[in-house]
Amino acid sequence: MLILTIETCTDTSTLGLVRDGAVLAEAAFPSRHTLAKRLTLRLEWLLAECGLAKGDIEGIAVSSGPGSFTGVRIGAAAAKMLAWGLRVPLAGVSTLEALAYPFRALRGHLLVPVINARRQQVYTAGFRGHGEILERATPDLALSAEPFAGWLADHAADGPPVLLGQVEGLSASFVEAAPALAPVRALVTPMALAALAAARFARGEADDPMTMTPIYLRGAAD
Repeated sequence: MLILTIETCTDTSTLGLVRDGAVLAEAAFPSRHTLAKRLTLRLEWLLAECGLAKGDIEGIAVSSGPGSFTGVRIGAAAAKMLAWGLRVPLAGVSTLEALAYPFRALRGHLLVPVINARRQQVYTAGFRGHGEILERATPDLALSAEPFAGWLADHAADGPPVLLGQVEGLSASFVEAAPALAPVRALVTPMALAALAAARFARGEADDPMTMTPIYLRGAAD
């Protein structure tokens, strides 16, 4: 199955073409101005590089938030429009779950993906790794430093926390809240998005392009 992956929720946007678990091509670019135009141009480039057409796409996986309000909105709108136009299944994937997915083999730790939410907050969630399986421990959350530290303490039984994500720009209080391990820089990869979407498709699950709701957690911040 050829899956187009779309990620626009973090500081680094990506597009990918993944067929049966193998990445055919991907493009990464800053999530800043003219994002919608960049998406269109990068998609045309990816398809051309692989000798494919839009009609070859069989499914779409989109990082549906939380993250940059503008990025979440643009990525979700593009994915919904493409899925509706191509008549292919659509899967919205939590940006935080996609950040944690590549680390699912790390047992005995609480996997804590973080995204700088500005306003002295982070978007975060807790996951546990079980080899090939990633288990969600908490819902997606928006927390400031003190509640974040308390939240980690409440989940101490899940193991030492490992901070994952794009942690640049966070105040020292966030990093100090999880002193067990240094933050690990991680990106939302096409492989992770495609794998999580493919698992949903295999279960017969898909999102309706007309009604899929992105994960905002709070109102517009940028």
